[in-house]
Amino acid sequence: MAREITVRQLSGEEDSFVVSTHTTIREFKRQLHAWLPCEDESKRNMSSVEVVVGGKPLLGKEELVSAAIPGTEVLAFLSIQPVTCSSFSNSGRDPDDVRVLEIPGDVIQIEAHAFRDCSSLAKVTMPNSVNVVGDCAFKDCSSLASVTIPNSVTRIGFCAFQGCISLASVTIPDSVTDIGDCAFEGCSSLAKVTIPNSVTRIGFCAFQGCSSLASVTIPDSVTCLGDCAFRDCSSLAEVTMPNSVNVVGDCAFKDCSSLAIVTIPNSVTRIEKQAFQGCRSLASVTIPISVTRIGLCAFQCCSSLASVTIPDSVTCLGDCAFRDCSSLAEVTMPNSVNVVGDYAFQGCRSLASVTIPISVTRIGLCAFQCCSSLASVTIANSVTRIGFCAFQGCISLASVTIPNSVTDIGDCAFEGCSSLAKVTIPNSVTRIGFCSATCIGERLLKAASFRSRIGLEDFVASSQRRSSVSILVQCRRVQ
Repeated sequence: MAREITVRQLSGEEDSFVVSTHTTIREFKRQLHAWLPCEDESKRNMSSVEVVVGGKPLLGKEELVSAAIPGTEVLAFLSIQPVTCSSFSNSGRDPDDVRVLEIPGDVIQIEAHAFRDCSSLAKVTMPNSVNVVGDCAFKDCSSLASVTIPNSVTRIGFCAFQGCISLASVTIPDSVTDIGDCAFEGCSSLAKVTIPNSVTRIGFCAFQGCSSLASVTIPDSVTCLGDCAFRDCSSLAEVTMPNSVNVVGDCAFKDCSSLAIVTIPNSVTRIEKQAFQGCRSLASVTIPISVTRIGLCAFQCCSSLASVTIPDSVTCLGDCAFRDCSSLAEVTMPNSVNVVGDYAFQGCRSLASVTIPISVTRIGLCAFQCCSSLASVTIANSVTRIGFCAFQGCISLASVTIPNSVTDIGDCAFEGCSSLAKVTIPNSVTRIGFCSATCIGERLLKAASFRSRIGLEDFVASSQRRSSVSILVQCRRVQ
């Protein structure tokens, strides 16, 4: 059964609306929204409907009009305000009503979370009055495909467009100085982004997970490239960094599996941990002379990386720096490096030879473990300790000369080196660790002069293979 309700505007103008017994408050307000006058039509999408019955506001969404409005006359008007999707819902409008949004010209800031989760919002146009896009302002607007950011905006906030999976391109105006943390994270359709010369900072995770992004040029105004800035950008094939960047942050390009070309400028002093980890297409990289530190796992699992030259500015080669770079056949280390970190070249199966420079004092644990093609190694006279499992499993290593600076050969240092037929151990060595002599030639181990010189207490054969023997070694200090 239908009934007629008279609705009066603030101006006094009236009209009648026919509603059924099944009409909800939400549906009724939808009808009123199109009928009520708006002084600026661009503001209509920024408005909600307010209905007053008997001096009290009409609330609710799914309640029936027939029960909520006992009389026949009500007062209705539009409330113009920047609204969120939740306020759309509270006013009786559905977030799905908003597909195209033109923000009025007197708005100076889009507040935090203003349009978060507006899943049907497809296009946004901002006026030149807006100077800040607030934190999470358009987060998870999954249908948003087009956004116009005006030249008045100086800051794009934290998570501002995070999860906008339909956003295909964006032009950041040259008024913006800061791209906030996670600003475009997870925008999986974003294939093109223009970053202007005004930007000085690209925040933490700013473009992480933008899996369609194929190339990016970082302008020479940027000094800080935040941690994880382009992590998991699996289509990113080429990156050019300007001379203004001084640090490549943690995980900055981690798992960019298509990244084949990267230019690191002379301004960079540190390549932080995991910066290029998992960049499987990266075939070569030039590390500039400005770099002093290559961080933990910086190039780990760069399986196409064939050669690398470490400049003589580098003093620290971090743990796992080139671990599992299975194509790495050649590496040049300068005299500036003083420590080859733990696992630094572990699993570099194509590495055929290596020279440890005179500056190195310690070869870290498992540093060259399982480098199955390593046939030649030169250890400088500065090394005092060869770490645990340092050359374990180097099955192509035929001979090694340990310099007279070494005092300690770590546990399992040469275990499994099945081709090792000759080893020279100097008088400086005071300890040969557990399993360190495994697979050294049987004749060498049985030599009386060898046993007496290093003071081995016993040799216990555990297995014999071809011309080598696996042994368990326990030793005492040189007498």
